[in-house]
Amino acid sequence: MKLIEGMKRLRVIEKRMASNIENINRYAAILSTERPMFGSEDKQKSEVKALIQANKDLMGEYLGLKKRIERTNLGIEIEIQGTKYQISDLLVIKRKLAKMMESTYSALNTKQAEMRMARGGIQAPAGERIQVVPMFDETDKNTQLRSWQDLYDNIDSRLEVINATTELLEITDKI
Repeated sequence: MKLIEGMKRLRVIEKRMASNIENINRYAAILSTERPMFGSEDKQKSEVKALIQANKDLMGEYLGLKKRIERTNLGIEIEIQGTKYQISDLLVIKRKLAKMMESTYSALNTKQAEMRMARGGIQAPAGERIQVVPMFDETDKNTQLRSWQDLYDNIDSRLEVINATTELLEITDKI
């Protein structure tokens, strides 16, 4: 089974479990004046038990499949921009860290110093003018910022190919 198939199967299992829950809710009780939907009370009780068991079985399948996906995400390495990443790394970078690193480099600016200078109250030595002095290299900042933006933009396309071509690892496979 390919990685993409495993992820799609997880969504199918979630939908089936939700449908079973709706049916359990519908069949769990009747009024004393109603006829059971399955012909007899015993058959309806059996149906409810079967739906509960089905969800237990689906949960077991879900957990096993999720472990295989996680094992695969930890076990497969991809090289992007000369750096090797595990799939799990790329997922975290895409979801959170790339934007945080972009913010890190965007924070390299002179705004705070300019605001302090604009507020005034700071006296320069006689004959000197107060100036804002950056404590970073603008070229390096822009290079790093562009690098994180490129990585963020490249992750989706790389993962699409990897998800479609990578076989899920078994739980017993070594990482």
